[in-house]
Amino acid sequence: MNHILRISAAVLTVLFIGAAIPAQAQMEDDEEFPTVDFSVNLMQSGQALTVDDNNPYSRPELDGSHSGFHQVRAGLTVNAQFSERVSGLLNIEAEPNDFGQNGFSPEIDLVFIDLALTDGLTLRTGTPVTGLLNFRGFSDGPAVQGNPLIGNSPADMITAAHGIQLLGSYDAFGFDVTINRSFAEGFTSQRTGVNVIAKARFTGSDRFQFGGGFATHTGEGVPPNGDQLGSPGVVFANGDRENYNFPGTGINSTETHVNMPAGTIFQADSKINVAGLSNDLWVGYATESDFSPYGGDSFSALFLGLGTKIPFNESFYAAGRFTYVGDQSEAVSNSDHTAVSRIQVGFGYQVLERALFKAEYVRQVEGADTALSRIGNNWSGVTAELSVAF
Repeated sequence: MNHILRISAAVLTVLFIGAAIPAQAQMEDDEEFPTVDFSVNLMQSGQALTVDDNNPYSRPELDGSHSGFHQVRAGLTVNAQFSERVSGLLNIEAEPNDFGQNGFSPEIDLVFIDLALTDGLTLRTGTPVTGLLNFRGFSDGPAVQGNPLIGNSPADMITAAHGIQLLGSYDAFGFDVTINRSFAEGFTSQRTGVNVIAKARFTGSDRFQFGGGFATHTGEGVPPNGDQLGSPGVVFANGDRENYNFPGTGINSTETHVNMPAGTIFQADSKINVAGLSNDLWVGYATESDFSPYGGDSFSALFLGLGTKIPFNESFYAAGRFTYVGDQSEAVSNSDHTAVSRIQVGFGYQVLERALFKAEYVRQVEGADTALSRIGNNWSGVTAELSVAF
């Protein structure tokens, strides 16, 4: 109860401060600062998923249906413009699937300060969002309502983490460079090394855009004897949890993502808009040599995907995505069960002006002779989501 009271007090304090700050305060240079904007998002979702043993190496004890409503999600975002070149964002979000909580417990999910160095160059500090996706968004509930599907691909790699980020945005070109540590670490952690992430993109065409990037870490790997003072590798390699749940199995919402090698990751992606369709393509390669799942041998994976969104009118669209992740390690070169793939097909319907209903069918096939697979079983089913953002 004390924990809930503390959280409630913190949220009320943020609201009180926002209400107390004048929406416009006259400055000497006639600019009107600061300005504060609030936004709220709400979501309820549910699932009917089945784990099966069609995979000859699967675990029969996980078989069965896993159906029901997910816990409600809710968030409050505060955007503040302190001066012409200084702004900030604070997001307080209750995300049960992100943190594995059984209760309703809001957390500071994202916070950063932006310093506009020039018209096109910005320095961001706090917990910048980092990953190697240049164009396609990440499905993270109501906070990103416009992403067409409910779940992500099993190889989507993105998260927020403590650090600094330099962002460049120009007419036909953009880039960002990030140095960070994970949410669980911070720079004062005893773990070794930092994450270095860099990517660039061409945005000068409405029909065809492309980009690429890489991520690596500077520390030594975590030794197999369990000593946790090494580096866990690239901070976002294993994803940021998903919208699929398997209660009672010991499987959490992280484990539907592949166990991606976390040493160095390269990725290229593009967006193609043609005949009213929005298409996304991406391909990448990840590798790891220190203390890999194969006991010191190199661990590497090739991943690729294709997604499309088909708008029928302003209120209704259909979408689909296919993702493949193949284990390229020598340790599994003679096996036929070394890949993880996922097919997703869904639609979205704008029920009211700010209310979006989405539904999705998903099928994931997991190879068992690979360190990529975290469940080992094949699974499939449907999910549905109603979200409101205002």
